[in-house]
Amino acid sequence: MKEIFSQIRNSCPICKQEFGLFYLPFGDDDRDKSKEFKLFQVVRSQIYGFKKERSLKQLNTYFSTCGFIADSTDQIRWNTKAKVDFQCRVGVHFVDPDLVIVKPDGSVVFSYRSIAMKNLEHIEACNYISQAYGIMVDFWNTTHKDKITIDELVEMVKQQMLS
Repeated sequence: MKEIFSQIRNSCPICKQEFGLFYLPFGDDDRDKSKEFKLFQVVRSQIYGFKKERSLKQLNTYFSTCGFIADSTDQIRWNTKAKVDFQCRVGVHFVDPDLVIVKPDGSVVFSYRSIAMKNLEHIEACNYISQAYGIMVDFWNTTHKDKITIDELVEMVKQQMLS
């Protein structure tokens, strides 16, 4: 099962021609997930509406930033969007308190929380993403000559998203 954010549209976003209602993947990550299905394949959907579009933009910017960091390195633990996201969850210690397992040998296994919009309140997501950006900036600043701030990182990502 894939979770894909989409937007209800009634016209083509490029030519503006109207041709009825359809669902369009909202961001790059959603578009990539959609490509795993065949064209014209019938898919089953559960649809939830979001009133705050800013939250979805924030989530897409976060995952685009993860991709941006991954594309800027060849370090094995940071070289994919999923790995950057995982490193941020580990760094923030974003664990699910109900899924912490202590093995018989005394070692502890953590299950990291999802940041999906249906699982996280908006203010909690803001706090997590702010801390995660700090981790990404720290990684960038230790692996690159030019030092950046969180605002500069987000601005670079937004510029890349526009191009």
